[in-house]
Amino acid sequence: MSSPLQDALIQPAPPPPIPWWPPASGWIALAVILVLLLIAIPLFWLALRRRQRRRQRAQRIIWEVPDQLPDQAWLAALNTQLKRQLKSRGELHATRLFGSAWVDYLCQSYPHPQAKVLQPLGKGLYEPGEPLSSLERLALQRELLRWIRHNHV
Repeated sequence: MSSPLQDALIQPAPPPPIPWWPPASGWIALAVILVLLLIAIPLFWLALRRRQRRRQRAQRIIWEVPDQLPDQAWLAALNTQLKRQLKSRGELHATRLFGSAWVDYLCQSYPHPQAKVLQPLGKGLYEPGEPLSSLERLALQRELLRWIRHNHV
């Protein structure tokens, strides 16, 4: 069904092949995102590991104090550990505090402190009082862990 006139027509030339370079803008954006991810993921992982190690080191500050010590020795050991860490951070003024000033210092540096739980650190060393129960000791340890976590000790 072709006519001679139709056979005389020149067929259109095929388009040139699509070059592989330069890529479309979508491919460039995808490559940039992938490179950024390849850089960001290891950095994020390292920061997470560093934070986790710091947390574990901070928890060791509290858990290194043996629980079988008498109350005054246990409280003194906790105070010593905390003040040693503060001294290593350069906060020498805090290492000279004692009593209620020490508890106030601890309470002012993180949100929603439980001053009642921290009171034994201020007065338990200097005044003979009621012995701490195991629940009170545990509450004090947990509160100190909160303080350590918030202050990045």
